[in-house]
Amino acid sequence: MHKWILTWILPTLFNRSYLYIIFLVGALSLACNDMNPEQMATNVNCSSPERHTRSYDYMEGGNVRVRRLFCRTQWYVKIDKRGKIKGGRDLNNNYSVLEIRTVAVGIVAIKGVASEYFLAMNKSGKLYGKKVCNEDCNFVELIQENHYNTYASANWTHKGKEMYIALKQNGAPKRGQKTSKEDTSSHFLPFAVS
Repeated sequence: MHKWILTWILPTLFNRSYLYIIFLVGALSLACNDMNPEQMATNVNCSSPERHTRSYDYMEGGNVRVRRLFCRTQWYVKIDKRGKIKGGRDLNNNYSVLEIRTVAVGIVAIKGVASEYFLAMNKSGKLYGKKVCNEDCNFVELIQENHYNTYASANWTHKGKEMYIALKQNGAPKRGQKTSKEDTSSHFLPFAVS
């Protein structure tokens, strides 16, 4: 009876699926044994020691677009030589030419080409120009359902509500606390500069 059980179990162990599982377990243990302790700590799942991840390198610091931001209130965003933010209607004005640089996925920094000032928003929602880029210069760029872009401060909110770059009907910058993504003054079309 003992012999019969062994001879009955042995052939089923050598079945293709069992051999495949035994091979995988052996390969897994070899892969995990080749790792040093630091690699083991960072990789909890030993089955894929070098998991393929999507690369966003092209979006981080390398993607620069030269554009004019045209607001739905019929003004171009302009950063003048003193760093003052306002709207302008002159298409030939060099201060309305902006570099939109991607600093992280979905986050951009906007710099005036002629003035070399970055567009920034402080804690109270005021737009101003800054020579050195920091967190105040980071904006979340979103394309809305109406195909306009909005730019919300990545660093500041007001009572949990996002604050947007916006230009009033007279071209003056609007305070971030008084903006919303539905407001036409915060909708922009980025036009390519030829």
